[in-house]
Amino acid sequence: MSRAAPAEKLIEHALDLVVKSEVEPEPAAGRALARLRQWIASSPEHAAAADEARRRWQMLGGMSEGLREHFDEPVTPRVGAGRRNLLLTAAALLGGAALAVRLGWQYWQAPVFSAAYRTQPLQLLNVGLPDAQPGTQLALGADSAIDVRLHRQRRIVRLDGGELRCDVAHDAARPFEVLTRQARIEVLGTVFSLRERGGALTVGVERGRVQVALREAAEAGSPDRFGSPIVLAAGELLDIRNGIAQPPHLGDAAALAGWRDGWLSFQDTPLREALASVNAYRTAPIVSNDPQVNAMRLTGRFPVRDAAGLLAALPQVLPIAVRSRPDGSAELFAR
Repeated sequence: MSRAAPAEKLIEHALDLVVKSEVEPEPAAGRALARLRQWIASSPEHAAAADEARRRWQMLGGMSEGLREHFDEPVTPRVGAGRRNLLLTAAALLGGAALAVRLGWQYWQAPVFSAAYRTQPLQLLNVGLPDAQPGTQLALGADSAIDVRLHRQRRIVRLDGGELRCDVAHDAARPFEVLTRQARIEVLGTVFSLRERGGALTVGVERGRVQVALREAAEAGSPDRFGSPIVLAAGELLDIRNGIAQPPHLGDAAALAGWRDGWLSFQDTPLREALASVNAYRTAPIVSNDPQVNAMRLTGRFPVRDAAGLLAALPQVLPIAVRSRPDGSAELFAR
């Protein structure tokens, strides 16, 4: 038996969420995508409606190459009116005056470039963004993930975990932001690095200035809120742990991205957090199930590709013992 066509109201609701997830700025787009996925999972009828909504939305994207070229023409009053007419016509095909209104005012906020990048353990990746000439350069450490969206008024990178170095092309009209689980980092033109592997977020500035705003607790479905920014200058580092920022301190900010040259550096870092970074550069992990060991603080610079040397060095700087396992992994114990 063939499945009945989904009701038009369901399609319009799904289309509303699809469009929001595609054209709204972050973090609204992410929330719309989460709502869409939850709505789809609630019933087969919702899943069918979402399929039809995506088909209609894709039809808009493939209607005409000339349509997209027209959207990219320089803005003049006459061309602007033409754009609005095209948006209204396209939205009418998709079904709904409300969508026409939304597309009209959200057009300038829609991303002109979006991409997701993820590295595997032991893998490094360099990415050039098409945001200027020359463009912003991003370097990802091992086992790291980012999502990039370039808008007409802003540039947004979401770090989902790992290590990231940003050499940001200056564009005062398009601020550059990095969103993380704990904070928002905003710059205009600078070089800075981040490390976040489930524990503290560390930000280090090599050149220029950045401002870091801590994410505040918000009710489900409400807009993200951030506190007053903390300004960091070149040579300063900032640690944020459990939503609390430590006082900025001077240090070797370039060492935070030392993994590009084969080194990992730690400064009074809880061993549990340090191991999360170390293990991204190993084929077999170093583990600890001992809270006492996990709380020990590690300071030092270690070669990421010398697994045996690292295991030999740890007992020299911390009161721990190492037990090697047949699979190449190792477990740490207090001694």
